[in-house]
Amino acid sequence: MTTARELADRFHARWLRANPFAATNFGIPGYDDLLPDASEEGQQAWRAEAERFLGEATALAAAPGRPVAADVITLGCVTEAVAQELATIDMAPEDHTVSAMHYAGPAVFLSLAARTVLVDAAAAEAYLTRLRHSDRWLDQVTERLKIGASRGRLPVAPLAAHAVTWAENVLAAPENSPVLVPRPPQGWHRAAEWEAERRAAAAEVVHPAVARWLAAVRELLPRARASAHAGLSWLPGGDADYARAIRAYTTLPLTAGELHQTGLAHVAALEDRAVEVGRALGLSGLTEVFGALRDSAGKVSPEEAIRQATTVIRRAEERAPEFFPAPLPPPCEVTPMPDVVALSGAAPHYSPPRLDGGRPGTFWFNTRLPTAGTGWDVDVVAFHEAVPGHHLQLSRMQLLGDLPALQRQRSLPVFSEGWGLYAEQLGEECGLFADERGLLGAVSTSLMRAVRLVVDTGLHAFGWGREQALEYALAHVPMPREFLAAEIDRYVVMPGQALAYFTGKLEILRLREEARRRLGPAFSLPDFHAAILDHGSLAMPVLERAIGTWLDSRDPAA
Repeated sequence: MTTARELADRFHARWLRANPFAATNFGIPGYDDLLPDASEEGQQAWRAEAERFLGEATALAAAPGRPVAADVITLGCVTEAVAQELATIDMAPEDHTVSAMHYAGPAVFLSLAARTVLVDAAAAEAYLTRLRHSDRWLDQVTERLKIGASRGRLPVAPLAAHAVTWAENVLAAPENSPVLVPRPPQGWHRAAEWEAERRAAAAEVVHPAVARWLAAVRELLPRARASAHAGLSWLPGGDADYARAIRAYTTLPLTAGELHQTGLAHVAALEDRAVEVGRALGLSGLTEVFGALRDSAGKVSPEEAIRQATTVIRRAEERAPEFFPAPLPPPCEVTPMPDVVALSGAAPHYSPPRLDGGRPGTFWFNTRLPTAGTGWDVDVVAFHEAVPGHHLQLSRMQLLGDLPALQRQRSLPVFSEGWGLYAEQLGEECGLFADERGLLGAVSTSLMRAVRLVVDTGLHAFGWGREQALEYALAHVPMPREFLAAEIDRYVVMPGQALAYFTGKLEILRLREEARRRLGPAFSLPDFHAAILDHGSLAMPVLERAIGTWLDSRDPAA
């Protein structure tokens, strides 16, 4: 009989074939020559296959006998992973999503290419094969936009116009194409020949396919949705799509109304906190506090911002053993993101270590456009993206060799982003901030995450326009307008993703309070963190069961 681990391994291997770009991001060899199948037929075939995996997981969970706790968690991970695939396929974002950001369309492919690491000759040949066949995927993406338009599912005009300009700039500079960024292995005898073949693939395959996508987007622009109709609620089937997005990104049975009200309540509470912290800096009232925070942004050079972020991360890494058990990951790198990503307006973000050793865990910093992490918020952004945030969580997760690959190599947003936001609060609790300015910067980033609950639901459930969402964010988040505008566009492009941060943090804090209540003086923060992190990336209901099992093993009264 199939075991839970065997099922998880089989599903994960099949998932990587369906999502080879994710495999490349993780540095998992064997998938670098592949491209996803973005066609409707291909997506529906994968959907049917994924449902069969779900049936196997359901049957295993219902089999006679009491499964061990680890198998219960693994089956929960398989079930959630399948649910995520089904939701994504059913939401059909390819039908209407056009953006210069690295979340959809050609921007996904080009940003992936720019960050690809060629660790050996086999990787270089696989990369070349992917380039030579990339037109199939790019043309499928283009065709999906045409199909979506025929169903009234159209892109958002200002985002599409930005994407047109972005693509025009890429095509106007073929010598600086993102696909030419990766370097062949040093000393490889075929490097010169390979380089010529790569340039031919770029000129004859990649760029013409991007041009065809560009032409299709230009053709759709006159019919595209106005900025006031940016949310899913303005699309045919959009309300059902957003319900799927809420479930996928929170893994909880929450409604848009509940999330909206949670956001409003936390915005009010955090604004009170900002005034309180600002008072210690001689600032009076919210307007003065917000003015000081906005004024702090972008006052240092990109090079100095990276240096400061690196210093903050090294300080947190030195203290990490006080709060976390072994294994602890190697140091996090801090690196400028590729121009093709930075110029799209991307915020600072993290990539876990490549499993082939080609790149360590990396905090990517935007040195080209105004963004977070360049003012009083430098400490908190570093804590979120690196240590004790994503780097400690995701890099450490890869070191847990006894877990199935599915649990080590997948990252659910509600778990990873919830942990990242929890890590910001942990930074304060553990005394990691350098001063009150850094602490006030942390309040401002928490405000942004609470605002996300309001804005994401406003856009996609309550008919808010893009400008209304931006004005609300500007009124409640003391960050530069250009950065917040890019944030709003990200919420338009990725409906529901912005809900993951605060939702996940609140669940982790709830579980921590329950653990403190049950264990009393026996409660240990490092042990609790191990209980949270040592099973991999979990849906919130699965995490709750895992923590319940851990508490039962520790609580004599259970």
